[in-house]
Amino acid sequence: MGEEIHKEHFEQADYDRFQQRLEQETEVVRTLFAENAFDNESRVLGYELELCLADDSGNPSNNNIDIIEATANPLFTSELAKFNMNRVEADLNDLFQQADEAAQRFDTRIGMFGVFPSVTREHLNPDGYMTELHRYNQLNRQLLSMRGRPIHLLLEGDDQLEVEKQDVMLEALATSLQIHLQVPFDEIVPTYHAGLWSSMLILGATANSPLVLGKCCWQESRIGIFKQAVDTRNLQEIEDHIIPRVHLGKRYIDSLLDLFEDNFYYSPILPEVIDRPLEDLHHLSLHNGTIWRWVRPIIARNKDDSYHLRLELRVVPSGPTLVDTLANIVFYVGLTEGLKSLGDTLTRVPYETLEIDFYGAAREGLDASVHWPDGQELPLKQLLLEQALPLARTNLKQAGIEDTDRWLDIIEARVRREATGAHWISSHWKRFGDSARLVREYIDQAQTNQPVHLWQDPAT
Repeated sequence: MGEEIHKEHFEQADYDRFQQRLEQETEVVRTLFAENAFDNESRVLGYELELCLADDSGNPSNNNIDIIEATANPLFTSELAKFNMNRVEADLNDLFQQADEAAQRFDTRIGMFGVFPSVTREHLNPDGYMTELHRYNQLNRQLLSMRGRPIHLLLEGDDQLEVEKQDVMLEALATSLQIHLQVPFDEIVPTYHAGLWSSMLILGATANSPLVLGKCCWQESRIGIFKQAVDTRNLQEIEDHIIPRVHLGKRYIDSLLDLFEDNFYYSPILPEVIDRPLEDLHHLSLHNGTIWRWVRPIIARNKDDSYHLRLELRVVPSGPTLVDTLANIVFYVGLTEGLKSLGDTLTRVPYETLEIDFYGAAREGLDASVHWPDGQELPLKQLLLEQALPLARTNLKQAGIEDTDRWLDIIEARVRREATGAHWISSHWKRFGDSARLVREYIDQAQTNQPVHLWQDPAT
């Protein structure tokens, strides 16, 4: 959820000072764009992987801080690394092993889910399960204040789930794999448009979030949960069609600066002012981190104080295994790079059509019908096999990633067999109806590090 703040109670003067700093730092950013003053050479890949903690029975554990401290490692997600999947694989395996060994000291097991299947409404009690950080407490208080009413979650799939909460804990249901993609400045706008399209297309191939509080909802329920759980709009803003803080996008863009200008559309949530140089863009980054675009723009400084732009691709769920995670990274990057090669074709389909397809893919997974950038509408499974995977294979080597067939073969087999993590979870739940058993057996399977399409279907 980002950088910790140092206090959690703010006055109007804090918001006013924060807004002033935000305007000043945005002016710095405008100058950077006007002068094209960004890294125009580097290609860098990074990732963040969120994990779930289960006790021996398969129910959620609340000892995350103990485990983090036990690892004695400040990097629980990898920092940026070059486009070298061998290195990323080694780093990820090493970090996961450290986490797993630390968890075992507390009789805890690690699982990778989009939504933790054994979470119950009791586990969403902030008094017992919300991490004690100023950032979370302020988010919780401010989001509810801005809404002026409880948070209401409604998901309709095979079952209907309807929940009302007086806190922000519904957001805690979602765990994800977030991929950071830095490209040369001249490529950032087409990469952004490609990221919008790849985010929609990849949902069916990576779905892992069907079971929420005992109900079979969307194939990738995280998308609907996050959109509703941190929706700060009051009733009048909804009636006025104000775009929520969680969204795929608003439109196609001419410059990535358009997105940072759009940030003024949203009121600050974490208005902590820190005495740092304007050039650090601290307040701009803090505010940007509370606008949850599924393709989020990021400005950061390099070690030599120059700047780079990157995109945080946020739609992929965590899991099921490390090998599936690596395959998802390769496919997401390869598909984004491949789509970027289509150029102006990416903006011919109305943006509203792309957005409708995005939520359709989240709901229906591989059964959805969606559009390809040329305007053709086909079953998502067919598009993945006939268009997306071949395009990714062709373009990955140009991005500097080698040994790509190993990873894309996993995606292809998963799609052909329709054997996603979401399918396995749904199948297990429909046969046994025991979420704790589901978690135990899922983690047992995941520890073999065999990709999910090779797991035995619980229905057989």
